[in-house]
Amino acid sequence: MLRCPLIAWVTVSTLLLSTACTTRSEPIGLAPPAAADPYQALERLAGELEAAVDIAREEEASSVPFGRGEGALHILRLLRRAIDEELAWADTEHPYFQAQDERYAKVALGNPDNLYLVSRVEDDAVYRIKGRRGTTADFSIQLYQGYPGIHRPMRARGTFGLSELITDDEGRFEVIVGGPPREGNWIELAPRTRRILVRYTYGDWASEEAGEIGIERVGMRGRVSRAVEDEIVAARIDATAAYLGDALTGYLGLVDQVFSGLEMNRFRPLRRMTGADGGLESQYSVAGRYRLRDDQALLVTLLPSDARYQGFQLGTEWFEGLDFVNQLTSLNNRQARLSPDGVYRFVISMRDPGVANWLDASGAPQGQMMLRWQGVGALTRAHEPKVELLPFDSIASHFPSDEPSFDAAARRVQIAERQEAIERRYGLARR
Repeated sequence: MLRCPLIAWVTVSTLLLSTACTTRSEPIGLAPPAAADPYQALERLAGELEAAVDIAREEEASSVPFGRGEGALHILRLLRRAIDEELAWADTEHPYFQAQDERYAKVALGNPDNLYLVSRVEDDAVYRIKGRRGTTADFSIQLYQGYPGIHRPMRARGTFGLSELITDDEGRFEVIVGGPPREGNWIELAPRTRRILVRYTYGDWASEEAGEIGIERVGMRGRVSRAVEDEIVAARIDATAAYLGDALTGYLGLVDQVFSGLEMNRFRPLRRMTGADGGLESQYSVAGRYRLRDDQALLVTLLPSDARYQGFQLGTEWFEGLDFVNQLTSLNNRQARLSPDGVYRFVISMRDPGVANWLDASGAPQGQMMLRWQGVGALTRAHEPKVELLPFDSIASHFPSDEPSFDAAARRVQIAERQEAIERRYGLARR
């Protein structure tokens, strides 16, 4: 893949770096100015969709080791995200928090341990957020400027985490976003801020619960929505088209930058996120790549830390998460088993190795790895993962002799507990 310099981002919980753009003479993501006719705007959206298919074909031919089904699903997921951002959440006078269902969304390697909630805002208004903390391992409110992609890079414009949040005895809070500075829970609404992202980060999926949260624009309670005129609809559809093309090119460029030159079955050095990264400020992250045959396994060894949350997940070369509900493609520090000698050992393989900390790569023989730490003071190079490529049949010899076994029955229980917990998380089941 040949690309020229550009800026891209990683959302919701990963990392942003300078990347590169496609070789197209007319970059997608630059929809023309909105016209009054929504049908014409839909035709322009269809054109962006066709352009996205062309780019996916180029990726398939050059580097992405997946079939057309994965590429088509990636485009559809981006289209859905674009529709959410530019149509469903577009009313900033009557905003609301919408959950991003990561079982399907998957874009930008969303963290399986997060419940993401998104709302759109205008930078010249004042908003009130009311909610309850809940019992999840971590919680944050983050403001963002811009959107994903090469032409509208995303930047974190402020993060409000557990260390700043003031709650009452029942965990309830009120946060004012925008307006003049004030005592208590207040976040500056910086120029060009467009969205608010809330993260409820789970450790123990079975016992922890997200709280409640809502948002209102101050002064708009009791007022009706404005009529949706043709010009507004056309403009929103054009914005959807621009988002689709921009994000597709941006994410592919991001993958180039983050993983270019990185050997398979290796990690990048540990790094701490900043506001300019577009990820969660103060989070530590490590990104890596793997490629495995059926007769191989990757042993990843980690030291424990004092982080409130530590997570490890696998993803595809489209920078998407894998099925984390019905397969073991992620584990965090509340789910993973600590070996008797005091370290975490994870096995990435195509087959079940019979150990508790298995990350199932059967859905992606080649893919990406991501480690995250939240709520931690400082990490050192000693906390970086150690990686060893092994013959699958030799795995047992690399564990302590007193490591407990993990049979097929235990695996079924492990997966069933994940399935039930995710149903509760997204409101499809109740205790």
